[in-house]
Amino acid sequence: MSLEEAEIQILKFFNKPFFPLLNLAFAVIIFSIYAYILGIIFLFYRKKEVKKAIHLIASLLIGMAFVVSLKFIVGRERPYVSHEDINYFFTKADPSFPSTHAFVALLCLCFIPKDFSVWLKILIIFYLVILIPIGSLYIGVHYPSDVIVGGLLGLLFPKAINEEISVKIFKKIFRISP
Repeated sequence: MSLEEAEIQILKFFNKPFFPLLNLAFAVIIFSIYAYILGIIFLFYRKKEVKKAIHLIASLLIGMAFVVSLKFIVGRERPYVSHEDINYFFTKADPSFPSTHAFVALLCLCFIPKDFSVWLKILIIFYLVILIPIGSLYIGVHYPSDVIVGGLLGLLFPKAINEEISVKIFKKIFRISP
């Protein structure tokens, strides 16, 4: 079995039990990441951890620009376009590789507030690492490799664009000091 065939089999494993209620639930879970980001930024701001908020915003914006550019350079079709037997809940106009939502989810993993309770951290990790990536496979908008690479890039960007660099970028763009 080739890597491409294995990837399709993995995708079908997650995509085949297709139920209307789960379709909607996973769509809400996937897109709720943006509300989660706003909440974390607000929390950092309220706790006077402005540099962390700036780091999150800079990593997110620069990383999203990179990921979206990579999507159009690679130009991989969505699974439901290439394979008629893949179920899908909605269509997307942009290419598939890498997954932007997996990128954002795993990037957010690097910004879980340290003062959250252990149980809340576990729930957030489950949401970011399991529900969002699996949801992208379930609703048929990504291949497993899209999700894996998007997630790895999400873990990389906060390290590549550290807090100090983020603050410098913020100061240059907005000409103000945090």
